[in-house]
Amino acid sequence: MDAGSRWDAICVGAGITSLAFGAQVVKRHPGARILVIDKHGVPGGYATVFRRPKAGAAFDCSLHKLSGMGEGGNLRRIFANLGLDGELGLKVPADYFEACLPGGSIRFGNGVDAFRQALQDRFPHERAGLDRFFDEVAVHGRNGYHQFQMMDGTFEPDFAQLRYAHKHLKHVTLAQALAERINDPWLREILAATGIYVGGFAEDLGYLYFLHVVYATLTQGNAYVEGASQRLSDVLARRIVAAGGQVLLGTAVRKIIGDDAGKVRGVTTAKGDFYADRVYLNAAPHYALRTLFDDQPALGPVWRKLDNLKPSRSTTTVYLTTDAAPADLGLSSTETMVFACGADASRAARAGCASDEACERAYWRDSVMEVTNYHALDPDGGRIVCLNVLDAMAHWPERRSPAYKLKKARALNVLLERLYAAKPGLRGHVVYTEVSTPRTYERFTNNTDGAGYGAMVGTDLSGHVFHHAFPIAGVHFLSAWVAGPSYEAAFGYAEMKAKQWAA
Repeated sequence: MDAGSRWDAICVGAGITSLAFGAQVVKRHPGARILVIDKHGVPGGYATVFRRPKAGAAFDCSLHKLSGMGEGGNLRRIFANLGLDGELGLKVPADYFEACLPGGSIRFGNGVDAFRQALQDRFPHERAGLDRFFDEVAVHGRNGYHQFQMMDGTFEPDFAQLRYAHKHLKHVTLAQALAERINDPWLREILAATGIYVGGFAEDLGYLYFLHVVYATLTQGNAYVEGASQRLSDVLARRIVAAGGQVLLGTAVRKIIGDDAGKVRGVTTAKGDFYADRVYLNAAPHYALRTLFDDQPALGPVWRKLDNLKPSRSTTTVYLTTDAAPADLGLSSTETMVFACGADASRAARAGCASDEACERAYWRDSVMEVTNYHALDPDGGRIVCLNVLDAMAHWPERRSPAYKLKKARALNVLLERLYAAKPGLRGHVVYTEVSTPRTYERFTNNTDGAGYGAMVGTDLSGHVFHHAFPIAGVHFLSAWVAGPSYEAAFGYAEMKAKQWAA
């Protein structure tokens, strides 16, 4: 590909939102030429795998449970429109997750009715609060789920419901809402556990947003892509290339090129300049403004808006393999949530992070740990299990320092011991481990504070409009920082931007 070439649009970063956007544009507008540029060697961003041949493993970089994959789900509809449903194999798990509590475990079936019934059976004294919660999921979660359709006029909500939500729910955190509805701290911790899907604890997330997450995942169905998330990224990239576009990998973008009239003209890379009148940034906005744009007064209002854009939590992840099928060792569910304490105690531990030791206890020991049994989803991919906890970069030393290496070893030990306590049959059968930290995610993604999910969706959304009326015409933002932290949000936002292509 020649430097100096002209394109209809350039996407900076080959994350899943860029790929979904490019594939939908070329589907809607045959002949549109999209150039996607990324510094990494494979497309997909978080939707990729990394391989360890000696361990016989291909690890998924992040959780890739897809919401909205049931009948009527938005992501299923978009997949069908792109013809992906015939090209991708999907695995629908039988269970939502297994909750491992100190006193035993609860396995939840996959679906809102099964989840609700299991909770009512286990916590009959909380039936009124559970009824209220699930009724709010059905009404306000549904409205939030169709946010992009509201914007383009294809979904008309009940405006009385929207007014109620704006007045009573919009400014309430998940922790506050659950405390008002549910007395049992263990039940509150279970209900809030799937906040790990979107990068927040109960005290971080807005309640109204969380209702949408539950609706998307349980009411609208969930599934996994066979062959891991890399399979999805590769299929989308091929669609862009087949339409005359290009995915240029191993190439970092250095600067956005603008003109004196305040319009974008292209990008500068190590391989030369490429030109387009539309540039879509799939990157953390803080990083993009700091490194890709020259310092200019016009960006001042954008920076002030970004002051209110809070990053999501990061994660610490243990990737491991076993010498036998995990199910034969007691890990039979596709997903397991390991709980250490109830909601009040876990939140108090996080509020008391005044030292490195306190942070390690709060994030690694006292908060929920999510376990994905990838072997149950794709046996051909290896005997792979991943452990995830939400974390914060502030207590992690710089990479490659002696203190950093010691801290990684402590994290590995703590998370493995939690796994063994919940599933004793795994002890002695783990044969390979690897740890990723918030510093790892910062290095590979340039995300602010190593955020694993883009922006936090809390109760203050003022920072989320940082890109509105952006002062350089033709510059657009993609990624989880504007779309929201999930695959379905990425595809939904990409669909909305693709519909605006001809505008």
